[in-house]
Amino acid sequence: MQMTRRQFVVVTTTTAACAACACGGAADALAADAPAAPAPAGMSFDVGTTADFAKDGAVVDKFAAKPNLFFVVRNGGKLYAPSAKCTHKGCGVKQKAGTLACPCHDSSFDLMGIPKGGPAKTSLIRYAITKTAEGRIIVDKSKQFDEKQWDDPAAFVKVG
Repeated sequence: MQMTRRQFVVVTTTTAACAACACGGAADALAADAPAAPAPAGMSFDVGTTADFAKDGAVVDKFAAKPNLFFVVRNGGKLYAPSAKCTHKGCGVKQKAGTLACPCHDSSFDLMGIPKGGPAKTSLIRYAITKTAEGRIIVDKSKQFDEKQWDDPAAFVKVG
């Protein structure tokens, strides 16, 4: 019996889909057992100590220049590292009078990274931030958090 073109397409796409699912499941199982990989080179930044961020409202923008593109902000007793890349069109965001502003299309964000004006509708992503045993603050750009994940303990460091 000869197969029609339609039957051939159905059989081959079904077979390919099943194979892809099987491979994906095996990759997930292997990944679950693998140890956490360190941040890729050039993705982890020592930004100082908590003493460098003495009070709420402090924004350190020395890391906002390319290629780093992030801020370090102290707000609400927490340090976090929002991206300095606008969620509208990807332009570099700058610190401006207590806000984070995009000069390309006039989007503005509060210190939390939430859009307050302009065409940007999505909050800035945040990068993972930790405090080492030696008291150094490390930003890891290989781990990102959107607004729904900002409560994740890896998305901020508590400061006293």
